[in-house]
Amino acid sequence: MDDLARAVEVLSAKRQILVFSGAGISTESGIPDFRGPNGLWTRVDPEDFNIKRYLSSRELRVRGWRMHANGERWGSGNPLPNQGHLAVVDLWRQGKLVGVVTQNIDGLQQAAGLPDELIAELHGNVKESQCLDCGQTWPTEAILERVASGEEDPHCSCGGLVKTRVVMFGEGLDPSTVDRAFQFLADADAMIVVGSTVAVYPASDVVLAAAFKPVPVVIINMGETEADHLAAVRLDGPIGELLPALVSAL
Repeated sequence: MDDLARAVEVLSAKRQILVFSGAGISTESGIPDFRGPNGLWTRVDPEDFNIKRYLSSRELRVRGWRMHANGERWGSGNPLPNQGHLAVVDLWRQGKLVGVVTQNIDGLQQAAGLPDELIAELHGNVKESQCLDCGQTWPTEAILERVASGEEDPHCSCGGLVKTRVVMFGEGLDPSTVDRAFQFLADADAMIVVGSTVAVYPASDVVLAAAFKPVPVVIINMGETEADHLAAVRLDGPIGELLPALVSAL
């Protein structure tokens, strides 16, 4: 029996499947991952994503907003959901999805049609920005309009610094989002991991907890992951091909 058939066998009777997604599901939309051969870390120092450095360095903030404005942190052009994102929506429409826990910050799963209440964005969402002092929020597009008009380091009217609602190194995860993720897991009877190496903590704790719950875990990824030894089935290949095939077979 090939791996796809084995994955179908494992999941065929499940009705509360939790999807855990990482950067690999969005690379086919033109958004680079972080650690791959063409990933963001090949062009940017990971320490530039440290909250202490962001707070202390105007130069870093100016460069970061310029990169956002140039599309270097959004993907090329206007990224659209791909077949992987659409397959997750199809799983929901089949009545077999309990929710999505994602490390991604691009909002593409919502753009594909999945309701907000079914998504736990552990690392935030780049499409919203926030004042770090008073908490006011704006669409990031509104902040980028200010950058385009010459405001290099946007501040709030209260004087506070503005940053996208993306969790940086040194910041904690939002407790309510973590609670939602583990509630999905509590209700789940299986998990599909797509496009994640399961190497970033504490987000990867959700996958480890699934394996020890235990519920069967199916992994779809290009290359090895840190959770391969926990998988009931592992599919190695393009998510935009394998995930739709799996969902269709279910």
